[in-house]
Amino acid sequence: MADSNFIASVDIGSSKIVVLLADEEDGKFTVAGYSKGDSAGVEKGVIVDIEQASRAIKKVVKDACLSCDIKQLLNVSTNISDPNLTIINRDGQTFLPTNEVSENDAESAIKNACGIPTPANKQVINSVVNHFTLDKDPITHQGTVVKHPVGQIATNLEVSMHIVTVSNQCVNAIEQTIRNSDFGLNNIVLSSMASSETYITQDEKYNGICLIDIGSGVTNLSVFTQGGITHSAVIQEGGDQITEDIAYAFDTSFEEAERLKIDYGCAQRKLIRQDKLVLFQQIDDPEDAERYLSHQSLVEVIEQSYLTLFSHITKNLKDQNLCSRTVIKSGFVLTGGATKIVGCDELLLSYSRIRTKFGRVNIDKITTKKVQFEKNLKDPVYACALGLLLFEPNEADFREKQLNKQGNFLGKIKEHLSLKL
Repeated sequence: MADSNFIASVDIGSSKIVVLLADEEDGKFTVAGYSKGDSAGVEKGVIVDIEQASRAIKKVVKDACLSCDIKQLLNVSTNISDPNLTIINRDGQTFLPTNEVSENDAESAIKNACGIPTPANKQVINSVVNHFTLDKDPITHQGTVVKHPVGQIATNLEVSMHIVTVSNQCVNAIEQTIRNSDFGLNNIVLSSMASSETYITQDEKYNGICLIDIGSGVTNLSVFTQGGITHSAVIQEGGDQITEDIAYAFDTSFEEAERLKIDYGCAQRKLIRQDKLVLFQQIDDPEDAERYLSHQSLVEVIEQSYLTLFSHITKNLKDQNLCSRTVIKSGFVLTGGATKIVGCDELLLSYSRIRTKFGRVNIDKITTKKVQFEKNLKDPVYACALGLLLFEPNEADFREKQLNKQGNFLGKIKEHLSLKL
């Protein structure tokens, strides 16, 4: 198979970079190459040093290509976690003079929904068509909801869209980083929207569900209701904050605190049946010093740190009236490297009283022929990169955004619509 037939994803995280190469056949993706390496030049999900980030990406991409004997990549899809993102859920309407929905009618509805002013320092990165509604009653707000309206009989058409805007600075940094890595850019996708493709079914989207992706630097949220995406957010706390809280509590270095978290970490004190002493070093200790802390006291710090993060997550959702069992009936789905700690799911369940589970890869969508990667399909560290492979191009309109920059707005809408329908 030619190299150009591979689909490539690059997950740029605060602590790690993941690169996946896959082949697609009949709607199913097979991971053929992969690599994971240390990140550089990224803080809290945002690229702050383009040269460092580019060098780190090049190294991981090289390893991924070697893993499946690929010589060169041309274009990649990547993620974005902008803490300054703005989301807009907007409807666009159009009347149908012929009483039958045409492509032009659907284009017009989408254009009306997208016709919103964008601040000079921001741009639309993802605009997702959730659904269309035929003959929506102006009083009851009820109508016939459809995914594919062309050819349907109606007198008016409404489209429901989820529009994500991010800072120009954040996008420009990603564009330049990928370009300096000698690749082209297919799509830029909000991290949580990408991860949701890996774990969330369409039935769960109809019932209502919230994906929580806790990375090292930031936590990404996406909420789905009535079959479409309703809310997206980035919270500037993640696994590194847990480590920093440990370091502060026990006057130790970040590296030593990270070791304690990995080797002895647990999210719930009640799970520690018997206390023990844990050897550790404080910042000013000599190398041969023997200092100990209580395992239960360590877990108590970790538990409180997670509870603080969960309080920020639920506050964000409550501010949008989305944190209830009646809205997100399918509950929370956890993913991201910082969710691997024992008891994380149980702690969130006891705190929120909303059903919680870890994400599971839909093997009907994506699989691998590499024995070495089979266990990694279950590792939440790979969730975003897997989702970038699955994310449909018609739902990530970075390419169309480029056309819009050139003044070809109608062309953008037509391309978006022809793919969507």
